[in-house]
Amino acid sequence: MYRIWIFVAVFWTMGLGINAQPRAILTLSAVVDTMSLASPEAQIQHLAFENELLQFENYKKGFLPSVSFNLSPMSFNRSIVKLQQATDGSYNYVEDYSSSSSTSLSVQQKIPFTGGTLSASSNLNYLNELSQKRNSFSATPIAFSYSQQLFGSGKTMRMEKTIEYKRNEANIKSYCKTVSGIQQKAMNLFMDTFLASLEKKLAQSNRLSTDSLLNLAKVKYENKRMTEADFKQIELQALNNTYLEEQAIKNVEDAIRTLTTFLGLSTGSEDIEVESPEFKLPLSINSQDVLYYIDRNNPALLNREIRRLEAQKNLYSSELSRKFNANINLNYGTNKYSPNFSDLYTNPSQQQSVSVGLSIPFSMWGINRNTARMAKNSYRSSMISIEKETDEFENDINRTVNNYNHSVNLWFIAERTYQLAQEQYNLTVQEYVMGRATAYQLIASQQEQSSAMQKYYDAIRNAYDSYFKIRELTLFDFEKNQELTDVLLKPEKF
Repeated sequence: MYRIWIFVAVFWTMGLGINAQPRAILTLSAVVDTMSLASPEAQIQHLAFENELLQFENYKKGFLPSVSFNLSPMSFNRSIVKLQQATDGSYNYVEDYSSSSSTSLSVQQKIPFTGGTLSASSNLNYLNELSQKRNSFSATPIAFSYSQQLFGSGKTMRMEKTIEYKRNEANIKSYCKTVSGIQQKAMNLFMDTFLASLEKKLAQSNRLSTDSLLNLAKVKYENKRMTEADFKQIELQALNNTYLEEQAIKNVEDAIRTLTTFLGLSTGSEDIEVESPEFKLPLSINSQDVLYYIDRNNPALLNREIRRLEAQKNLYSSELSRKFNANINLNYGTNKYSPNFSDLYTNPSQQQSVSVGLSIPFSMWGINRNTARMAKNSYRSSMISIEKETDEFENDINRTVNNYNHSVNLWFIAERTYQLAQEQYNLTVQEYVMGRATAYQLIASQQEQSSAMQKYYDAIRNAYDSYFKIRELTLFDFEKNQELTDVLLKPEKF
């Protein structure tokens, strides 16, 4: 009868679960799609991204008219100053006892087509000579000025504009790539917790079964139906399973604590359990589709284009410095001086000025030539580097897609293998209870079960690792068939 009683006890204990119900069950989709986006790391990246957007906004507004108003309500001075006479060059010391005030308004506008700067200004000055009890006013009702470099400034400004717009586009996609990387990190932490949970459940199940088998072994040993070596082997296995269970419990707590800390959750590890991820990924991904979305969305290609444009701009600037050039300044306006404010804006006189500064490279002992050659070498080096990176990038893409498709196939194989290993272990336990299996066969079956569990987890982990790497490279969610830029960016911000 003891066999039947122990046989029932073994399978009753193996079927027991943990009675305490978890307060929260975390799913992979919730962790990746929602919680990771509210994590502290995601918030920090979002604030940095906002600064990049504001910086680009400032660049665009730099082409709008810049208006400035200056006001000096009062400036008072009473001192002895040195004054040189115009007739004989002698010096006299006179008292400066006066107060003054001034105001001005200016508008400045960049001209993208020419690369010059146009400005308009107006100012008014008031002087009160307290020692003479005399007032005077001076004003420039309107003044225009325009300045630019004769050659190259327009093209340089247009090249800079192209680079800035490309850089802003790259910043947007880089932000999405960064957030996708944060989601991938959250997925990895979830998978670490899932592995610890698998190990814990398996360890608990093994410990319960070996505890019952140990009780059976004691009865057998006491009744001389088992050798001492077999009994101690079962006892050793029971102790090992107890140790593994304790270690697994600790690993689960540590993994959950790491995950919740990353997500910014305050819930204790004892209140959380992770759900086994279901297979919802695409059965396969075509490498041509991946290349299409990489070409469309990946910021690395844009950054290479920016490097190429910057190299072209530097080469152009270097060539420009070797050629004849000039700086042109044009000024036109009116001004007036009057002791009375009422006459200040009546019939003002004109003021005009034109200045041209020439820059003619004559002899720099070959410095400009060497500088231009250095710029050409840098440009060629950038082009070779970009081409090399492109080839390596495509090889990495094909390798990642191939890994994903194989990992999906291994997932189903490993899942079925783990199920069979569990069933085989349960059958071996039954055989051992009935006396038709040895302790060594039981231990070997348990090891096969643990090995199958690890392969099952590795297959899931590899599939998700490859998928999230493809997701990060393409900024496209093949599972949901949507662009990550549509998900991670709020339209009203752009």
